[in-house]
This record gives sequence, C-alpha cells and structure tokens, in this order.
Amino acid sequence: MGIVSSQFNWVSTPSGYAQVTNWRAKQQAFNKQIESSLASTSIVFANASADYGSGMSEIAARRAAVRVQGELKAKVAKAQLDMRV
Repeated sequence: MGIVSSQFNWVSTPSGYAQVTNWRAKQQAFNKQIESSLASTSIVFANASADYGSGMSEIAARRAAVRVQGELKAKVAKAQLDMRV
C-alpha cells in the first residue's frame, strides 16, 4: 500500500487573522470569567474574615458579661453575709 494523500475541500479553514481574532476573543472571555471568579472569592474571604472578627468580639463580650455577673453575684453574697453578722 502506498502513501495516500487526500484533501478535504469541503471543510473550510479560517484564515490566520480569523484564528487570531477568535483566540483573542476567547482569551478575553476567559480573563473576564477569571476576574469574576477572583472577585467572588475575594468577597467570600472578606465576609469570612468579618464574620470571624464579629464572632470573636461576640464571644469576648459574652465572657466579659459572665465574668462581671459572677463578680456582682460574689459581691452581693458577701454583702449579705456582712449584713447577717
């Protein structure tokens, strides 16, 4: 069997300019998609950081409130003992 060479004349090939133009358009679309994805990721991390900060401050406030309430209860108990004696 010999080497067979055939051409597919019915398949049109885009010109070099059309290929470059198509490639640029695809790259621009890809870049916009990546920018959008990065922006949404950045927002997610910013929100997570804010949530973490507010959560930590809420925990600190609760602990401080519990501590102050405990100190007040101790003072009230001590005052009641002092009044009895």
